[in-house]
Amino acid sequence: MRAASRSFFLLAIGLLAGGLHAESLLLRGSVGKYPVVMKLDADDGTASGSYFYEKYKQDISLRGKVDGQNYALSSAIFDADDKNADHFALTRTKDIVKGTFTGGNGKSLPVELHIVQPGSVPEPQSGLHFPRELGDYEKLQLADLTFVPGKKETVGGKYVIQWYTEPHSKVSMFRVVSGYPEAVMASINTVIESDFYGNLSGYFGCSDETGKPGTDTMQVSDYFLNDRFVSYAVSSSWFCAGAAHPDFATGGTTIDAQTGKQLTQEDLYWLGTGAKPAPNSDAWMKYHDKVFGPAMVKLLGRLYPQEMKPVGDEDGCNYADPDVWKFGSWYLTAKGMYVGAYFARVQKACDNPEWSFIPYGILKKNNPALFGN
Repeated sequence: MRAASRSFFLLAIGLLAGGLHAESLLLRGSVGKYPVVMKLDADDGTASGSYFYEKYKQDISLRGKVDGQNYALSSAIFDADDKNADHFALTRTKDIVKGTFTGGNGKSLPVELHIVQPGSVPEPQSGLHFPRELGDYEKLQLADLTFVPGKKETVGGKYVIQWYTEPHSKVSMFRVVSGYPEAVMASINTVIESDFYGNLSGYFGCSDETGKPGTDTMQVSDYFLNDRFVSYAVSSSWFCAGAAHPDFATGGTTIDAQTGKQLTQEDLYWLGTGAKPAPNSDAWMKYHDKVFGPAMVKLLGRLYPQEMKPVGDEDGCNYADPDVWKFGSWYLTAKGMYVGAYFARVQKACDNPEWSFIPYGILKKNNPALFGN
């Protein structure tokens, strides 16, 4: 018993000692004359993280080794690329980190960075709301963004939108500038801008193996405005460094044009009983698994019998499988509610077919209070 207790005690001490080596740092300063922000996670002699030049915002990956207060870091994703990568040789003294940056071209610059205290970074723009809380690194990355105004466009003969472009990413989004009461329009634009900032965070956080943007496309692919709803979809494709393969997705946002509140799919089209579950909760996951997915197969099979025929080929697009409809994207269009399908990697080309709309007549029957007019 005493030997076993001693072994457990030594194991616990070892785990605690290992934990003491773990450290996360947020740093801000300069490489030469260029302002930068860096984040580092160090544990057991290894370090990983990223940094960005404040002028450009784009993440550049870092990895390397830690020896006491000394950091040897490289921007190479793979060892074979280390020779031509950028390197940092840094030493920490209390809250200051100094050293040298050596570019892949051999040019060296002095580095001076200062630790940013956790929780000290303000939100990138007041009033925005995100699905998850932004970290301090992301807040700094999204700080001081500028947007170049583009064309104005009238939608539905009444609603005017103004397009804006973020110049580094060249990603564009619209704001609603007329057609709704001012207070409601302000709430609508808060939802749109929150989504825009979230997408930009994803853009800047995805780089390829050379530190250049890994996002190929990010654009508003559909938008719909009427007296009851503002709805749009953003389609993106990307291949981030370290990922096994490229990927793509579409995300929808729908807003109540009478209140300015963002709506969930359950707010518009609810097929369950009792209280509606909170998005992404266990009850929500169960509802989409047991109720929504099977219901979509039944409904779409009636509306689109040819497209929904079961496919025996395991490599084919089997839209008769309830699993592919459980967690797809959705948004409103002039045709009704678009519902997307989501397939496993090998069948990714089957995602989001062009035909899968729920007509407004069905939506009205399910939810006459919202679609009654």
